[in-house]
Amino acid sequence: MAAPRQIPFRLVLLLIGVTLLWWALDHWGSFGTLNNIVEDGLFRFRGQIPAYDGTKPDHPPLKIIYVDVDAPTISLLGERPWSREYYAHIIDAICKRGGAKAVGLDFILSPTGMKSKLVDPDKAHKSDETMGLAMETYKQTVIATAYSNIPEPDWTITTAPDAPAATDTAAAASAAPAPTAGTASPTVPEATAAPAALTTDTPAVKDQVVSESPAKSGPAKDKPTSAEPRFAEFPYLYKNKSDPTKNAYPESPTYPLIGTDRIRTGMVDVATDYNPDGTYAADGSYKPAAIADSMPRWVPLFADTTGTDHTDNISYGFIIFHKLPPELRQDMGDKIMLLNPEGGDPFILPKIQSLTFYNLSVKLALIYLGLDEKNVHRTDEAMTIADNSGKVLINIPLEKKQLIEINWFSKWDDPEFNPHVSAREVIIRGTSYGEGTAAEQAETQKFFAQFKDAIVLIGPVDRILHDLGPTPFDSGEQPLVGVYGNLLKTFFSGDYIHRIEPWIRTLIQFILTALVGCLALYSGHGAGLAKGAAVIILLSYIALVFESFAHFTLILPLVAPVGSAFSVAFVGAIVRLLDEEKQKKRIKGMFGTYLAPEVVNDMVESGQEPQLGGHNVNITCFFSDVQGFSTFSEVLTPGQLTNLMNEYFTAMTEILQHERGSLDKFIGDAIVAMYGAPIESKDHALRACIATCRMQKSLGELRQKWISEGDKWPKKVHQMRMRIGLNTGETIVGNMGSAARFNYTMMGDAVNLAARCESSAKQFGVYGMCTEDTKREAVAQGNEVVFRRLNKIKVKGKTVPVEVYEITCLREDATPDTLRCVELFEQALELYFSQKWDEAKVLFAEAQKMEPLQPGRDPNVAHNPSELMQEECDEMKANPPPSNWDGVKELTEK
Repeated sequence: MAAPRQIPFRLVLLLIGVTLLWWALDHWGSFGTLNNIVEDGLFRFRGQIPAYDGTKPDHPPLKIIYVDVDAPTISLLGERPWSREYYAHIIDAICKRGGAKAVGLDFILSPTGMKSKLVDPDKAHKSDETMGLAMETYKQTVIATAYSNIPEPDWTITTAPDAPAATDTAAAASAAPAPTAGTASPTVPEATAAPAALTTDTPAVKDQVVSESPAKSGPAKDKPTSAEPRFAEFPYLYKNKSDPTKNAYPESPTYPLIGTDRIRTGMVDVATDYNPDGTYAADGSYKPAAIADSMPRWVPLFADTTGTDHTDNISYGFIIFHKLPPELRQDMGDKIMLLNPEGGDPFILPKIQSLTFYNLSVKLALIYLGLDEKNVHRTDEAMTIADNSGKVLINIPLEKKQLIEINWFSKWDDPEFNPHVSAREVIIRGTSYGEGTAAEQAETQKFFAQFKDAIVLIGPVDRILHDLGPTPFDSGEQPLVGVYGNLLKTFFSGDYIHRIEPWIRTLIQFILTALVGCLALYSGHGAGLAKGAAVIILLSYIALVFESFAHFTLILPLVAPVGSAFSVAFVGAIVRLLDEEKQKKRIKGMFGTYLAPEVVNDMVESGQEPQLGGHNVNITCFFSDVQGFSTFSEVLTPGQLTNLMNEYFTAMTEILQHERGSLDKFIGDAIVAMYGAPIESKDHALRACIATCRMQKSLGELRQKWISEGDKWPKKVHQMRMRIGLNTGETIVGNMGSAARFNYTMMGDAVNLAARCESSAKQFGVYGMCTEDTKREAVAQGNEVVFRRLNKIKVKGKTVPVEVYEITCLREDATPDTLRCVELFEQALELYFSQKWDEAKVLFAEAQKMEPLQPGRDPNVAHNPSELMQEECDEMKANPPPSNWDGVKELTEK
């Protein structure tokens, strides 16, 4: 029984370092993109799930319908900016005719949206009035508001020539009072045109002239100068501390769309710069992890603000809308007073208001449950919605005191999970309600009946409205109004995404790494089973990650633990392999001290003891090496590896000696031999070439034998190939070593060049390569071998180029295609040397069809000479050689 080898202490330290490196990279958010990709895969693995079906007694089943402002709707509405009367018509039809329980309008109706000179102020005024009436009538409606990069207006007051005096102006009693704390700013309406008496100096923002699409953007990035309209300084995301670069104020509509009973707005911002893999520095600053895409993943459920902005928005909006003189607005320090021109009581607004802007989905959930903001309770860990008796109906866990992660329930365009209706059809049917035949009226009533007791989300879906983004279920970008539908489904189902604590992530990584690493590096009895167990554990953990999300919506870490475990196993195996290679070379070196059999016989016959010394002789040097042998030890036990190499060496040595070659030594998987010494022969070059062809043929037969033995050998053994290099020249041969131990061997430049031929054969896509000297002498001694001219090379450290040839095959084994391939290749090579790259490439391509070895067909063959030379032609054509180019390919590696 083989004793397990101990893991060296230096290797243990190295593997601990690899583990800590993965932990550090994960801790600092380096895998944000990979984690996002994995999490998208979790959603797809889990599949689509339905919305809440009413199985809880606390609240009714959830019914969500999307009203899409799609291409047909846009064709009906015409050019933007659209009149807000269209939105009012949609809301009226859905609420009055359909009986919708809650309606969310995912459009930013910005005051800047109708400042275009193309907009008729009177029509804009009328559309605002119509929309304001719809908001007042249908209190189940919520319109969107968003923190954006549009500056607050710098209100400039001017007295219009035709403005009525303060005492002659209509009473301000109908002015909308300021909202109380906890009320969200309205969805940015399109805009009320400012009258002459009051104007807004707002810089032109081209992409805001039409503001039909909801703003999912983050807050302002840069603070304006004192000469520019200012940005309000309220935090959009807390980030533990207020971030000055992330401060803004929700872009909000003015009177008449907001007021005491009209301020029903919901935030539509998403936390695009937040990723759970980000980190917090010691000073509290946040470092976001890499974001894989623009997919909305985290949403702030609220934002607390304080300041004068909301009061300014209401008071100035009131004066603008009613075209009142600006003197009616008076600053009283901590309050703003709007005077009543008819002598009635003035309307007083607190100058500084503390407000909470809730997410659109939160506001819709409250309306759906018949509750309001007073029913919302918050801690740092959770937001709860309770009924008037205090019973908690919805409990929402919070991340960073403010955020929630979106749980995506289904594909956007799945009619079963996400019912859709075109806004065009709503407008047309609502306008013609009660008209037509009895059958048509019945059909219209049936159409609106689908909205009964539903939450309706009205949003842009057409690509030209630019409110799209990817989702885990959809390969292309989809409308982002789906964010709020998925949030509502999450609230009511309670199916929140859960994440484990950072210390548990770390513990999982270290435990998994230790288990897999120890099993993978075990080398004693049953090492194969241990490595198999390591693979099973790794795959089981990956399966656990996916199943945990599918059944419990729990996200377990995948990238760092699996990457760490795999890296430790891989690095440990590489280090072990290198150590084994060194050990193997030392062991094989011991066999190299034995003399070749011919030398022993010669000494016995002469009666001489072997002595140190050598002499010059013209021989053919032989080097062979198994392709990719270093990987064999990964799939074979030491016993298997020994049996395999013994069988291989036996077959090769038998051929070598049959062709009168002398074995110098085995070096690992390499065979070093010589032809022409110690027994001289005139045809040593030819015999070396014949032996090369026979060895390749014999290895092919061995492969077939190993395949026929079934599962005895892994696939890598079935694909074993070797490369052989030959060179003929003057070499020093003799007994070399110490006085006590020596070997009959060879040395000199000719030997080195033969070794280079073997190692360089890979660059030409061949498995037998020799120099011109070998080919010339072999051809002079016989015609048994087919050669193919490859190129001129200049090996590293040498200045004289050498022409090299492929030892293609024995002539008796050559097929017509092989001979034709050699002929075409050599013709193409002449064109190549003549720098006729295109003509050469054509012939190389023709030759490639008849190559004896083809990638993909023959085992473990990556390239062949014709294929590589086509790439060489392309390279030469793209980067022409200098005018004095001699066609020599310089090899930069040994």
